[in-house]
Amino acid sequence: MKTQQSLVTVFPSIPSPWPAVLALSLALAGCVADPPKPETATVATAVKTPAAKTVTNFTPALRCMDDLLLAYGKRDIVITTAGIPDSTGKVMAGTKEMLITAASKMSIKSKALTFIDYDTERADLLALFQDIQAAGAFQHKLPNYYIRGAITQLDENAIDAQQGAGIALPFLDLGVSRDQVSSVVSIDMNVGETTSRMILPGVNASNSLVITRTGKGGELGGRLGKVGFSFNMSLNKAEGLGSGVRALIELGMIELVGKLTNVPYWKCLEIEKTNPVMIEQAREWYDGMKPEDRVKLVQRKLAGMNYYQGPVNGIVSKELTSAIGKFQAENGLIADGRINFELYYALLDADQPLAADPTAAAAPVVAAAPRPAAASGPLTVKLDTDRGPRPTYRTKEFLQARVQLSGDGILYCYYRDNSGVIARIFPNRFNPDSFVRAGRPMSLPPEGSPFKIRFDQPGQEQIVCYASERDLPLPANLKAADLTPLKVASLEEIAQAFRKSNPNVAEAKLEITVR
Repeated sequence: MKTQQSLVTVFPSIPSPWPAVLALSLALAGCVADPPKPETATVATAVKTPAAKTVTNFTPALRCMDDLLLAYGKRDIVITTAGIPDSTGKVMAGTKEMLITAASKMSIKSKALTFIDYDTERADLLALFQDIQAAGAFQHKLPNYYIRGAITQLDENAIDAQQGAGIALPFLDLGVSRDQVSSVVSIDMNVGETTSRMILPGVNASNSLVITRTGKGGELGGRLGKVGFSFNMSLNKAEGLGSGVRALIELGMIELVGKLTNVPYWKCLEIEKTNPVMIEQAREWYDGMKPEDRVKLVQRKLAGMNYYQGPVNGIVSKELTSAIGKFQAENGLIADGRINFELYYALLDADQPLAADPTAAAAPVVAAAPRPAAASGPLTVKLDTDRGPRPTYRTKEFLQARVQLSGDGILYCYYRDNSGVIARIFPNRFNPDSFVRAGRPMSLPPEGSPFKIRFDQPGQEQIVCYASERDLPLPANLKAADLTPLKVASLEEIAQAFRKSNPNVAEAKLEITVR
């Protein structure tokens, strides 16, 4: 916060109209005479517009995550990081220390996260991976996971609004002004397994924040007889970019750890349980669990809520069915005594802790979010439509295609129209996550997307999809905006680019005839 003032001394030979003007100028000067207090600096730089809601920081949410991890019995997750580098070259912030602080705050009671500090001057955590290869020679803990990411976007002056007004009289000039500038900063974060260096599909965070700077100013000028005078005042207030980055780091850590451990992190962010994104997240966890693990989770949760007194063994019994039915009846669910997603989601939302799992190992190592067992053989992609694998459509009709993977994987799909224009249709700005679950057909375009593919002219059109079990790096010549023409000559050029970056990439092509 900054104030300025300047005042030219006025001599006493003043015509009768001027004492009021002089009194006004002296009164304005008195308003800004006191300097700003140093202790207000942290208030002035605090972020008022975080990504999800209006709060100054996520410290209460980090404490909530600590309680949540404790309630779900999550502990001994060993992590490390090289920090979150700035890809824009415009943000100077100690992101590694911010990550460590966030991890510490959510592990005070739960002891869920243990951070191992490595010398990150050697590129790409090379020292860590070398230690893992020679793990037998080390007695200290080695990280299960590492966090990577980047400050990927800084759009300065994205919104610049200015207002001003003034009045000019023969003996007086008066003006006021106000401006507000908003900038957008974004951070992307991912989690990788240190043993395989595989980026965990679906365990990511991508969040943005608006940083606002405002300023006010006023100016008064005139003449007192032959003597001129002027008075000006300015007030500038800037929300700190560093505080904004810290908020995004803390938010990203909450999301990453929540997804890694399968705990309902959205409760700590005060996001309603009816939010469709959170419901879809929970659905992925539920679908990825083994049947025995689902039963165990229900047994432990109901035992912690005093509905169930039986053993935690992963076996459905009459006692468990009765306890489920009682919980369902008291919480507005269909009281059929069965384990389903609605029951799972309701139990996630309950605040009571889980009962202990006697079948767990004495010193468990917390793994990533459970995923279905990989299908035998290499990953495959299946493409078809509502009219079969070689469909024929008429002009003005809409495409109804489906894609399905034989195992969990990363998916990219492209469309070529009859004029030869090629564009990426998945992932896209409406469905940015390229991770797809095994055996779950997905429509193209995906359901919920506000765009459709309509056939305008007769001819031959194509869809081609590429998938990989691990992170599928996007070739340089394909790094362009979704749903816009790519600068490639053919689909074969795209295929060659993906094969070069990943020789084991799975492919599927769909030929479409339009009449």
